[in-house]
Amino acid sequence: MSTTYTLHVVCPNPALDRLQVVETFRPFEVNRVTTVRSLAGGKGMIVCRGARRLGATVTAHGYVGGSTGQVIRRGCDELGVRDRHIEVAGETRVTPVVIEESTGRSTVLNERGPTVTAGEQERLLAGLAEDVRPGDVVVTTGSLPPGSAPDLHARIARLALARGATALVDAQGDPLARVIADVRAEPPAGRLVIKPNVHELAGVLGRSLPDGSAAADAAADLHAGTGATIVVTLGADGALWVDGDGELRVDTPAVDTVNATGSGDSFLAGLAVALGRSESPASALTLASAMGAANAASLAPDVDPDLVARLRSRVTVTRGDAGVVVAR
Repeated sequence: MSTTYTLHVVCPNPALDRLQVVETFRPFEVNRVTTVRSLAGGKGMIVCRGARRLGATVTAHGYVGGSTGQVIRRGCDELGVRDRHIEVAGETRVTPVVIEESTGRSTVLNERGPTVTAGEQERLLAGLAEDVRPGDVVVTTGSLPPGSAPDLHARIARLALARGATALVDAQGDPLARVIADVRAEPPAGRLVIKPNVHELAGVLGRSLPDGSAAADAAADLHAGTGATIVVTLGADGALWVDGDGELRVDTPAVDTVNATGSGDSFLAGLAVALGRSESPASALTLASAMGAANAASLAPDVDPDLVARLRSRVTVTRGDAGVVVAR
């Protein structure tokens, strides 16, 4: 099992996550906040945090600017993450997250982020090309700030594959469509994993995916057309993995949900770490599922490694619709 890889997390649009807890959230009224917590966030930073909790060697790439951007840099330092962010003129965004304590539901307000230039994008790609080595894992995730080329995720994935790394893409909308179009035109040499949630997959395919069977069929079609491994998260219904060997399904262990924000990103962190360790697809799914569930049990997007280990022992992976257990 390989332990010498580096996990490179590319998050073009990080944020300062400001978590505010209320007993019951009442829109258009004054809400009294009981707990406030601020931390380096955005999808990529959640992936970094989860991967570091598992002991991975992690480098963060993206754009930061202004005083808020310095929070992201301090967050990297505190986590032991190598900071390769590009400094930009604008201010890194702030993401307010209102968490309703009585239900565990959350409301997220996503700002657009600072504008980046073509030159700054090229610096980001050049830094990544300089750092990535064969056997590494490159995760590219999250929204693109204003000024970014819409094919940035696709370019990052191509770069990673050309460097002999595994590429994991977690995107939505047009950037995800660009990734799919790119690999349809030229199927990749190397391991490319595309990880949408079921709503993102439905949106980019332009069709309804009302259940796991429909999602599995769509993922199989997408794999056939691209050669990529397709991992689709289904929320509380678990996730599925489709590649040339067929379909795997993983369930989600039950937890008392405190804040589910970031559970998909923690799932992605577990998936990335397992692939970096050369674990099997079934083993990767058990770790990813436990990570996603552990995140939901925490106020901040984070995981307790001991809880992850306990939850992982309760996760079951089955082979497609046949229900044959391949990991437990």
